[in-house]
Amino acid sequence: MKDKRAGNTGAFEQVPAQDSAGNLLLRDVIGNKTDTHDGDSLAARAHTTDEHNHAAGNVYPTLANDEQVVAAAGAWALGAFKEIVPALGITDDFDIHFINVSTASAVDVFELVLYAVTTEICRVRFSRTTNQVRVAALPTQTAIIPANTQIQAKLATQAGGSKTADISIQYHNY
Repeated sequence: MKDKRAGNTGAFEQVPAQDSAGNLLLRDVIGNKTDTHDGDSLAARAHTTDEHNHAAGNVYPTLANDEQVVAAAGAWALGAFKEIVPALGITDDFDIHFINVSTASAVDVFELVLYAVTTEICRVRFSRTTNQVRVAALPTQTAIIPANTQIQAKLATQAGGSKTADISIQYHNY
């Protein structure tokens, strides 16, 4: 195909570089077969979807006790930050799909907030009744989080009283 604007043959057939940020020509929008989730072409988005749908699920912490998050004493007041994943703890880009609550300390309604360092990335609400201690896995969906990012949590309860929840996260690597 002749590129009439550029005056040379084949300009449209040239393959863009991997994860090219160009957006001038159709080839830039379509992308390169080697594009990754770091790109924004159609090929990169297809790659990201494939990684998301077929990557193995992971849990953090793994082969260790859950992390205990403590609510503030007042009603609907978030407690202090609790580190769930340390910086350098997950060494690939990832997103979080579920929060597992292994134990909630008392009958109440809880709200849990996750943070990438100190930026909120998701918020879930759950409750414990008189007949249960464990809570089902809570579905959530975060944006892709850069590798080596610290994940922290804060907890609040409807009635207050410094109640606790022991949690872990389920995530996918990219």
